[in-house]
Amino acid sequence: MAYRHGASDAGPFNSFSYNANFSSSSGKLSAQFGLHYVNFASKDNDSTAHGIGASGVALFVFPVAGRYDDGVPKAAIAFDVGAVPTAYVSGERNFLTVPLVLGFGVPLSPHQAVTITPWFEMAPSANLDTVFKPNGIQLGSNVVTPSGPECNNPATIQQCQFTLNQSAIEDAVKKGVTVDLSFKVPMRAGLDGSVHLGENVDFSVYSGVSTLGGGFSGASVLTLGAGLTFRWDDIVPAVLPVERRLDREGCDAIEGRFRSCPNSRKWLSPEQRAKTSELPANATQLTPTSALPIQAPAPVPPARTSLPASPPPTAAPALPTGPAAAPPSGNAPQGRSPVPGAPPIAAFPN
Repeated sequence: MAYRHGASDAGPFNSFSYNANFSSSSGKLSAQFGLHYVNFASKDNDSTAHGIGASGVALFVFPVAGRYDDGVPKAAIAFDVGAVPTAYVSGERNFLTVPLVLGFGVPLSPHQAVTITPWFEMAPSANLDTVFKPNGIQLGSNVVTPSGPECNNPATIQQCQFTLNQSAIEDAVKKGVTVDLSFKVPMRAGLDGSVHLGENVDFSVYSGVSTLGGGFSGASVLTLGAGLTFRWDDIVPAVLPVERRLDREGCDAIEGRFRSCPNSRKWLSPEQRAKTSELPANATQLTPTSALPIQAPAPVPPARTSLPASPPPTAAPALPTGPAAAPPSGNAPQGRSPVPGAPPIAAFPN
């Protein structure tokens, strides 16, 4: 909701606006649809022209310096394009304008709660102005033509029939009505400021300078106004930081996305990371498929001639004739191969 008041030498302007805004999933494109009541009290006459306008505008905002946690860009470049057809109607003056709006702005946010936007706008417009002047209408004697014998008798004059001359009426109306069709390119510039009272409410102040003629010619208009914005929907997730964006995502979706990343193959749980930090200097690092450290190979004593260094794969290794040797204290866990280069044993064959 917004209200703007314009002061000019031609007379005051007032506008009351309601706008509905929608943003795309990227947060860079927004569409604005507005309905506006306008009035203009011309100083040339005592009548006030009341009117209504409708707007459809597309706004592009491209951040150039990152965003705050709530999605507000720190600095951005903005473009807008659209149309705002408006009609004024009064007893004597009627105006219709169809402008094509082309705008450029630079939103700057020195703080997360404040945005200042200098802007410039031009509007190539087709205008139809109609002025009705009752004093200029003059009817000749040939406008009304009596017909019938009743018109000659004063007693029966009320029963007389009159015929209107259509061409004479049209000629009289043309002299009293002025129609002006023109094409102009008015321009305006200004400075707007917004205070973000939260993620759902903004308070804005508008200011601008424009003219009633093409370019910056004609009567100057100084405009001041204020507006209140209320967001009834969620913020577009694309403008939020990653940690806030994931708050609205399901755990299954986050896990599936993580598993598709190459870094997921090197991921370690906190327990594995803790054990990795406790390993001795000569120990290898943990891998995602191993939760236990693997000791570095121990020095291999000279192989005995009674035992083969590597038994055949189809036969169990032969045991020594003497008492069975106790397995070393550093045996590998069940189901894993022993330390490479260690003597073969029956419980853990190579």
